[in-house]
Amino acid sequence: MKAIKVTANKGVELAELPKPDNANAEHIIIKMQAAGVNAGDNAFINGVFPKGSIPESQYNLAGVSGVGRVIEVGQDVPEEYKGKNVTVYRSLKFSENIIGTWSEYTQLHYLQCAIVPENLNLEDYSGSLVNIITPYAFLKQIIEEGHKAIICTAGNSSTGIALLGICQTYNFPLISIVRNDDGKKELEIFGAKNIIIQSDSDFKEQLKELAQALKATAIFDGVGGAILNNIVDVIPFGSTIYSYGYLGGQTPFSFHTGILMRGITIKAFNNFRSSTVQNKPHLEKALKDISGMLNMPHFKTKIGKEFTIEEVNEALQFSSPKGEKAVICF
Repeated sequence: MKAIKVTANKGVELAELPKPDNANAEHIIIKMQAAGVNAGDNAFINGVFPKGSIPESQYNLAGVSGVGRVIEVGQDVPEEYKGKNVTVYRSLKFSENIIGTWSEYTQLHYLQCAIVPENLNLEDYSGSLVNIITPYAFLKQIIEEGHKAIICTAGNSSTGIALLGICQTYNFPLISIVRNDDGKKELEIFGAKNIIIQSDSDFKEQLKELAQALKATAIFDGVGGAILNNIVDVIPFGSTIYSYGYLGGQTPFSFHTGILMRGITIKAFNNFRSSTVQNKPHLEKALKDISGMLNMPHFKTKIGKEFTIEEVNEALQFSSPKGEKAVICF
């Protein structure tokens, strides 16, 4: 089979490798159709993650996301996976039998896969599961920690839109922050109600009033820096800022230590370390729940451009101001 290997000099190359023949216990073999290129893929290829911190692949293959059809299941794989389409995220489960998703065939643990209903276009979920499991795990965690509503600083990012879908499913209040009116219009298509535009002259007053009314003390931050500097003095007392991403670039987050007197906590959120992912029954339930939600438009991958497997370097260079992803097709 054709596959993309990570090279010693932090690049990638096309290789011919043995196709997986027999699925290991609790694993499935998938004929891949497409794989979205996520920010984490570039980080993985560039060696950002310490060795052993994320599941590694046989042959050192690239790729953590994708979609395809299950062609073989191993012992102890639930019956419902047989012959099904699946969207996958390799980082959910450690296993020595994993094969990276940037290949014509892959082998993954079944708990790295959510079943895609047959009526859906498979390619639309080529980079989706990473964006879905994150807000799902986040919501479960903050409910357990006693929060009543969420502020999302990256409201119309792929993860922000997925968080909107999750919150709508569970009837959980969400405030979505967007940069401009175009972002607001995009979220309104998905049924969002509580949208605040950063460029509005009374942005902070709107946020303060709405956050207090909803008791929105959980801040899901996918931006960092400037937006946090702008809102930290108006978020409710006792809020927790959960840092997930840095779409806002390199602007540092700075604050007066007086905010600590308001009981504001800052900590990282990592879906790998969440109870949803770490606890096997929780993860199994999460993947079943996600399969049941995929008919909602919130969970589709924003596809920018498609590339062949031979064009992998061009795919890695692709960027879009709208957050659209390159997709490698097999």
